[in-house]
Parts: sequence; C-alpha cells; structure tokens
Amino acid sequence: DGKTTVIDHLVSTVISNNLGLEKFWDDMPSVRDANKLSLEEFQLSIQELQAGAKNIENVLNAESIALTDEMFKPSKIFLDKLVPFYSTCTTEINDLKKLFDSSVGTAHRLSSFFAEDVKTNSSTIFGVMIDFAQLVERSKELHKRKEKAAKRRPPTPKVKRRDMNIATK
Repeated sequence: DGKTTVIDHLVSTVISNNLGLEKFWDDMPSVRDANKLSLEEFQLSIQELQAGAKNIENVLNAESIALTDEMFKPSKIFLDKLVPFYSTCTTEINDLKKLFDSSVGTAHRLSSFFAEDVKTNSSTIFGVMIDFAQLVERSKELHKRKEKAAKRRPPTPKVKRRDMNIATK
C-alpha cells in the first residue's frame, strides 16, 4: 500500500504467526539505564582509580623505606592498615577493568549487529536500540488498529468464477 514500512511488515508477521518476538524489549530492561551511561566517562573513572592505586603504591614504598629508621615507628601501624587496603583496592580495580573491557566488547558486537559504526561512541548503540524499540511499538499499535478496522468492515462477498465469466461477457 506504500505506507507499510519494513518494520511494520516484520511486526505484523511476528504477531500473525504468534512468534512472541514482539515482546523482545521485555528481555532488555537495563538498556534504558545503559543509555544514560557514557562508556568513555566510565573508562576515565577507571583510569583515575588506577592512578589513585599507583599513588597508594608509591606511599607504601616510601613508608617501607622509612621503616628502617627508628624515628618512623608509627609508620608500621599505618602500613599494617594500608597494605590490606591496597591489596583489596588493586584486586577490585582489576576486576572492574575486566568487566568494563568485557562490556565494551559486548557493546561493539551489539553495534556491529545493528550495523552501527563500532568506532564511534559505544554508548550510542543503546540509543539506537531504544529508537528501534519505539519503532516496533508504533508498528504494533498500527497492527492492532488495522486488525480492529478489519473486524469492523463488513465481509466482502466472494465472487465465484462462474459469475466473473458472466460479468465479462
């Protein structure tokens, strides 16, 4: 009819064949939240955490050297508290970095799946997915309106071949 988009056709096909795929958005509840995040800003935060951990490491090294001098005995108490803290921090930061790298890889694969440029802002794929879901929702509404309209229309009488032949003569 010239008004039907590809998404309209796909949604109509999915609904007509009871494939259940029209509710795909329900399987992705965190996409809206992910759209609010910037992976680039998150990367900068991880780098700041790593720099902070490096500063703690430098303090630990300096305090360890100072322990050799009898004047710095209070440093031993400080080090006894700081070493476990530093160990926990570096483990947590490394785990966070691994999760972040995995998330970026997943975002790139998702971008590629939706034919988006993976080199651009990785967070934009979530906006694309939200836009796509909104288009699907509009198509579902259109499909429902068309179904209701079809039910209101009186059935068209079926013309038999024999009647068609008479009408053409």
